[in-house]
Amino acid sequence: MNTHSTFKYKTLFGPVPSRRLGISLGVDLVPHKTCSLNCVYCECGATTHLTLKRREYVGVDRVKNELITYLSQDEKIDYITFSGSGEPTLNEGLGDVIQFLKSDYPQYKVALLTNSTLFDQPEVRRQIKDVDVIMASLDAATDPQFRQVNRPHPELDLSSIIDGIARFRKMFSGRLLMEYFLVNGCNDSIEELTKLKIILRRIDADGVLLNTLDRPGTEAWVQPTGPKRLKDVSDFLEGAEIVKYTSAPPETTVRSEDLMARLVSTVRRRPYTAQDVSRIMGCDVESVQPVLDQLVASNQLALKQMDRGCFYMASQARRPC
Repeated sequence: MNTHSTFKYKTLFGPVPSRRLGISLGVDLVPHKTCSLNCVYCECGATTHLTLKRREYVGVDRVKNELITYLSQDEKIDYITFSGSGEPTLNEGLGDVIQFLKSDYPQYKVALLTNSTLFDQPEVRRQIKDVDVIMASLDAATDPQFRQVNRPHPELDLSSIIDGIARFRKMFSGRLLMEYFLVNGCNDSIEELTKLKIILRRIDADGVLLNTLDRPGTEAWVQPTGPKRLKDVSDFLEGAEIVKYTSAPPETTVRSEDLMARLVSTVRRRPYTAQDVSRIMGCDVESVQPVLDQLVASNQLALKQMDRGCFYMASQARRPC
């Protein structure tokens, strides 16, 4: 378990246990909620910078230096994952960081979580082709649902995005997983899912992930899809894997100051329950609860009640820049 302070890390977060990626160290390449979409379900909150402009939002040298410092500690990491609170492919230096990891740290696998919106750009496809695993979102088969669920940048075109994903699949030798987020009453009709099935067959990904709301989303009207409906949609999509919350036992304990550093770095990007935090940090709930209470009292975190429990999230006043 990590015992060195993470306050010095601005682009790294976690590591967190992942069902598919093992122990995953997150790399956040854009400022909070810099994205090409403003999805109604996003657990990171509403997009504050809706853009298609690629630039070096976070400096490549800074990212490399943080990775060098962190990885010099010889931490147990299975994947280094580009994700966070915005769209990673918006950073034009993404390919540079990927090649740096592949050349200097080949012992670690690299993953990318993306909304797929820039796959129509040949340069983006070239930059990410050496990643080991890509989880790419596609939440609609038709333009009206794309506009309703994802609320995209006005210049985005769904058919071009789908074409881009299909082109990338042909040049990508890694593992591609397509993720579909069900929003009740929007993209879950038989007509939409029938068209989606045709698109998924064309893309021919290595797997399809079916997701629904688990943490607080951007819009209050978005509600979790029930297990029976998820199973029905999974069957209709010919065995799409339902994303399920899983837990892991605590591993060890960490010092309170280190716990707070890691917790702030991780929770400021997406909401978690105290049990989630316990699992991520590798210590019992009794250890993390006082830290969470202290962060709420100091207005660094806020609370929101959901079906799965009470979630801790970055307060609006303390959103990461």
